[in-house]
Amino acid sequence: MHRLFTGEVSGCEIFESNVEHHSDVRFKDIEYVINDFLGVSSHSVEVGHTEIYASTDEMISRTKHQLKIALVVPQGPLLDLANNYCSLMREQVFECDVFHTLEDARHWATSKT
Repeated sequence: MHRLFTGEVSGCEIFESNVEHHSDVRFKDIEYVINDFLGVSSHSVEVGHTEIYASTDEMISRTKHQLKIALVVPQGPLLDLANNYCSLMREQVFECDVFHTLEDARHWATSKT
């Protein structure tokens, strides 16, 4: 799955998108999610939001089990938030990594290792 975020993005908007995808019956068949933030011009995401995302993803992982989450983020404040989220996801069932290009994210997400 490739999720594209553009323009101004809020922490609540990302959370609502996560909940919507987690509750979709097709979610169980997804092997990876690429969250593409390259088109984001501004945001109101805070560290507390990343803690909520990691917490809810950890709960979902109990039923979903394996999933790769790639975050495609340009340099800047969103990069620090993405790295914080991935650090919170260490030692969890879902794998997470941060990339600067969509190509690198797609390669990692679709690799079978």
